[in-house]
Amino acid sequence: MLVPFFIIGYLGLNFLIAVDIYRWLMNFSEVFKKKNTKIIYGCCYGLLTSMIFVAFLLPSSPVKTFVTRTNNYYMGFLINLCIALAAAHLIGLVLRFLKGTPKNFFSKNRNKLAAGIACAVFAVGFSLYGFINANIIKVNYFDVSLEKKGEDMKVVLVADLHLGYSFGISNLREMVDKINAEDPDVVCLAGDIFDNDYDALDDPEGIKQEFSSIKSKYGVFACWGNHDVSDKLFGGFTTGIGDQDSHDRRMTDLLERSGIVLLEDEVYEDDKISVIGRLDYAKPANGGSRRKFIAEYECNTDNLVIEIDHEPKELQESADVGVDLYLCGHTHNGQFFPLNIATYMMWENAAGMKTKTSLDGRHIMYNIVTQGVGVYGPFMRTMTDSEIAVINVHLQKA
Repeated sequence: MLVPFFIIGYLGLNFLIAVDIYRWLMNFSEVFKKKNTKIIYGCCYGLLTSMIFVAFLLPSSPVKTFVTRTNNYYMGFLINLCIALAAAHLIGLVLRFLKGTPKNFFSKNRNKLAAGIACAVFAVGFSLYGFINANIIKVNYFDVSLEKKGEDMKVVLVADLHLGYSFGISNLREMVDKINAEDPDVVCLAGDIFDNDYDALDDPEGIKQEFSSIKSKYGVFACWGNHDVSDKLFGGFTTGIGDQDSHDRRMTDLLERSGIVLLEDEVYEDDKISVIGRLDYAKPANGGSRRKFIAEYECNTDNLVIEIDHEPKELQESADVGVDLYLCGHTHNGQFFPLNIATYMMWENAAGMKTKTSLDGRHIMYNIVTQGVGVYGPFMRTMTDSEIAVINVHLQKA
């Protein structure tokens, strides 16, 4: 469990930033050198830092939702402030070693004031950009050509809605409108539809109606993700506290009443498509049993074979059994800087499209990993997009 390490890092980071800010303030007024001022400052900053613990401990309620959302905004700002302060200290260190830097450069209050203002402007500005960008859903297009007989199809992929504390019915409505504008043949929801807590939904019945209004020729299909289990969140991250081995029945009912075909290690087939829906790799929530291996599924490979799997874990295995489209989410493409850089070191395909050839060389599979529509934890997207992936599938004509 990584939560203890996250808590230690979170508290340590807040302490260093609090000290850094206060030392900067002490340069401009004697008031900040007084004991009472230090106590007041420490209490205020402590309250801000403690929101994450308050949100975790509160029972499900509108108050919990408000505190959680506020903390998610604060965490986004904290990340950007940390980046700004780290850059400022690095620049200061470099300047100290440059021969042309005046000896009194670092002792002048105007230089200290300018450095502090620059950090604040960057942190606020980059955070605002991230908050605004997280609310803008973009449509990205991918073209796929398959040596398979049939009619061309348009497949829409969305994932990582994280309905609850951050993503609500207004965001969902925008997503549904953009999906319907594409006039899709197939719509796939590749997991993390909810954000663990059903009680955090702002309008369950309205969400059901929005899902019901998705228009698709052959159907809307979904699989579960690692956030679709009853697990408590700490700052948007799963903790392993709660019933991780089950899906909240209310979540299942909502999807089923919406007309969405929920596939839990199952296959849906008609005369055009075969859709495989996998249980989540990390949290299958199937009573302690393993999820099926991809080779255990039986489907008509003359159809367009679509596999929906939350995490892009088994590209080669899926290519080997004849999957045409392997559709995933989970990565968020890192969601925010600088995590988006590290994400590409963790996944064979962190975002976008990648082809994979079967070991016998006879089949080419396309893996599309969407950046996701919603967010986890910090409510921002920097250097990434909230995305609906539209896949234009070109087949040989019959």
